[in-house]
Amino acid sequence: MDVTKAERSEPSSGRLFFGLSPWLLIGVSLILGLAIVVLAIRNSGREKMHITQNLLDRADSLIWALEAGARTGINDKTRQSVLQSLIVETAKQPGVIYIAVIDRSAKILAHSDPNKVGSSLAQGELPGVSPEDAVKPVLTGSIEANLFEVYRGFSPLQDISGRSHEHEGHASMHWDMQPEDASQMAPATATSYAFVGIDRKPFAEALSVDYWNNILAASIVAAFGLAGVISLFWAHSYKRSRRKLKGSKAFAEAVVTSLPVGLITSDPDGKISMINETARNMLRIADQGIDDMAVADIQGLDWQAIASTLTGKRKVFEREMDFVSPDSEAVPISVSASEIRDEDGLFLGHLYILRDIAEVKRLQAEVQRNERLTALGNLAAGVAHEIRNPLSSIKGLASFLASKMAPGGAEEDAAKTMAFEVNRLNRVVSELLQFARPNAIALTSTDINEVITRALRLAESDISSRGITVRFKPDTEFTPVNINAERMTQALLNLFLNAVQAMEQGGILGVRVEKKDDGMFAIIVTDTGKGMDKKTLAAIFTPYFTTKGAGTGLGLPIVHQIVEGHAGKISVASTPGVGSVFTMLLPLHKEQEK
Repeated sequence: MDVTKAERSEPSSGRLFFGLSPWLLIGVSLILGLAIVVLAIRNSGREKMHITQNLLDRADSLIWALEAGARTGINDKTRQSVLQSLIVETAKQPGVIYIAVIDRSAKILAHSDPNKVGSSLAQGELPGVSPEDAVKPVLTGSIEANLFEVYRGFSPLQDISGRSHEHEGHASMHWDMQPEDASQMAPATATSYAFVGIDRKPFAEALSVDYWNNILAASIVAAFGLAGVISLFWAHSYKRSRRKLKGSKAFAEAVVTSLPVGLITSDPDGKISMINETARNMLRIADQGIDDMAVADIQGLDWQAIASTLTGKRKVFEREMDFVSPDSEAVPISVSASEIRDEDGLFLGHLYILRDIAEVKRLQAEVQRNERLTALGNLAAGVAHEIRNPLSSIKGLASFLASKMAPGGAEEDAAKTMAFEVNRLNRVVSELLQFARPNAIALTSTDINEVITRALRLAESDISSRGITVRFKPDTEFTPVNINAERMTQALLNLFLNAVQAMEQGGILGVRVEKKDDGMFAIIVTDTGKGMDKKTLAAIFTPYFTTKGAGTGLGLPIVHQIVEGHAGKISVASTPGVGSVFTMLLPLHKEQEK
């Protein structure tokens, strides 16, 4: 059964960050991170390659321009000055650090800085370069440095050895031109070289920007990955906390459901918010009957009296009330109630604890009865002892007087009557002593059918005199039981005689034996007599209580005592005008007490 009327839905712990799973975040972060690393490495390589190629192309273009410009010289005398001027002007382009032309001995023939002409360019021994290498500049600078240097053979010059020739009486450098049809000549090694130094700083800055962009992207992916890891730990912590909360909630619900007392809680409007199974059964509430039901709507209890006590923040503690069920059966119930408030004192509703105290009342009555019986037994023992001695004297005197009287006279009859009444009084005293101080019950394995048959035979004359029909069919398969046959016969005889006296106009006396669970069996005696009301039922096992004019009031108390001596219980149900049912519940195999 559901303890509460409704369960609140809870968010799934496996979906965090706008519905994304932490495992998905971690997986995506790992994939993106790997992709960014691979792409960054590849992009960096491509960027460096493209920058290098761009620088090489630019250097090649500059050298080509110098070659073209050098070929435009009018004669050998002017060509060197034109080349020097051309180099100076070309070097003024943005990003060009220097341009130089040197011979094989590294002597500078022309330079963007005229002051360096004639000095040496420290490059070490230069390899030979053929004319076919003109389109394949050789990288000599470091790609990681801000200066990017290249060189190649300088085509317009064949002989830059520094030899002097006399021409028109003047000394000058001899610049031999390449043949017009160079393709028809065998490849030759270049004797002069053009050097170009280009500023790589802008390209390095571009690479740095790309590098930091990659770092930023990697940081974002790492942040997502870290968020995924954190959310994963959070999710696990949340799941663990939720699992513990569910366990605690389930445990609390199990405790509330299994409580032997009824538990009801209400909201501030007085409507039932929770009720356990015990309270449902106690108050006869259907499983589907509490939707929008108020506590005050539960029939059978004076909820108005409880509510008036709760007014003013007072509590109700163990108030005894009678719950009147729809079948008019009054059940004693103990009610406790109090207000429910949170830490801030906000009123949340009421708590009601209901406890069925019918068994407690029965036990209290049993204790009171035993206390009365104990006191009565002590009194009876003393009174019986004091009465028996005078009774013996009175009986002896009555017998003596009867023997002295004339036979058949009134005096003799009076003496005999006196002796008869003394015997009857002595029998009452003996029953009282037997009830006050019962003897120990010795148990033997006995066929219960034979015990019932014997008791019916002893009551046969009374049964026949009233025209009562007996319905008893011995059960031949019934297991032998451990009882005291004599005492059980006495108990059954008292029940049979009590039933016969209740059926003055005749009726049906029924006897049957039933096997119960837990090693018990029941002897059930029924009659169709006048029955008893509730007030009589509550007192029939009280000593000396009787509704018969000639009864002693000890018959049913003795039956109760015999059944308890067998470690059993006796119960009775009766309806006025219909009859009564006595049920003795006894153990099948009670061990003999030593």
